Amino acid sequence: MNRSNFMAPVLAACGLLVIVAGLMLWLFLPTLDLRLFEAARLASDGGLVIAFTRLGGFAVLAPVALAVTGWLLVRRRTAEAIWLFATILSGRLAVEGLKLLFERTRPPLSGRLDMVTSWSFPSAHAANTMLTLLALAILARRPAFLPFAVALACVMGWTRIALGVHWPGDVLGGLGFGMIWTGLATRWLPERAHYSPD
Repeated sequence: MNRSNFMAPVLAACGLLVIVAGLMLWLFLPTLDLRLFEAARLASDGGLVIAFTRLGGFAVLAPVALAVTGWLLVRRRTAEAIWLFATILSGRLAVEGLKLLFERTRPPLSGRLDMVTSWSFPSAHAANTMLTLLALAILARRPAFLPFAVALACVMGWTRIALGVHWPGDVLGGLGFGMIWTGLATRWLPERAHYSPD
């Protein structure tokens, strides 16, 4: 069995475990969620962290995704371009839908170093960074890029806690969602984008 055959269930299973951990923190271990939040949160001066967290926002990720989609279209890799665009757009919309479904309140305003107004669970920054980077890594057909994508998304998730705008459970929920969504989308990955067997 090559990588492409088990990538979908592995990503989905890992994502499910992570999102369940996030829900557990929120619903059953709120004291631990609060302690982790306090331990990771910056007290002041989040300038560099704010600059980094912007990289996971719509203003950066959307143009990157559109640029890669355009490049794929120019290269006549239309099926891959559609897959990438559909995976990222549908994932972003689904995250916003989940926020409306769960309606979790964000941490107190007094401790925030960044201003946001949407609901808290799951973290859209964490989810969108995870699914965008994973989708790009999969299209690149470079297995070594996958751990890098996951690690970078985790750092992005930490910035949301450090800035006081998300609970740890929210970040885990976002990271898990990004893995699940990309894992499921991988089942429809065009043949040309599959990893080559070893």
